[in-house]
Amino acid sequence: MSNKPMSILLAFVIAVLVAAVLGTIFQTQLNLAAMGNFGPPISFSMRLSNTWHDLRYFGPLYLAIIACTFLVSFSIAELVARLFPGQRIVWLTLAAVVGLWLCFQVIDALAPMPTFIAATRGIGGTLIMLLAAAIGAVTYTLLSSPLNAPEDQPGDAENKDTENNHTEDNKA
Repeated sequence: MSNKPMSILLAFVIAVLVAAVLGTIFQTQLNLAAMGNFGPPISFSMRLSNTWHDLRYFGPLYLAIIACTFLVSFSIAELVARLFPGQRIVWLTLAAVVGLWLCFQVIDALAPMPTFIAATRGIGGTLIMLLAAAIGAVTYTLLSSPLNAPEDQPGDAENKDTENNHTEDNKA
């Protein structure tokens, strides 16, 4: 069996980085688009500068939010996925999205300002931020899927059964 905790850990770290970087970029661009509605157009160089600034200063905080959310939501999803083999990507993606949405709700309830992440003020911005979490979950699933038993892979268990039948037929 090739279940190596370091490989799972690496897949987790990469997924968190993907979700955090995309989420940071998405929130920056959403905020700039909202600002552009009230003032002069925002140049491409200004967009790049603001994105870089947010990656350096907002990114680490958002990375921590994503890491905590994924740690809890992926743990729950992995347990559920054992009950429903072949649906792991669905459960992990759903867990990441619901987990981050719940995290936004808790942070907004505890933060002194009305909305901690301005991009999540409306449903459109929230959905775009959740998209980054979904992409992170899919990344984790794809990177860690070879580490799972064949019955957790859609179609693999069926292929293995077919291979076993052919092998038994050849022996007879």
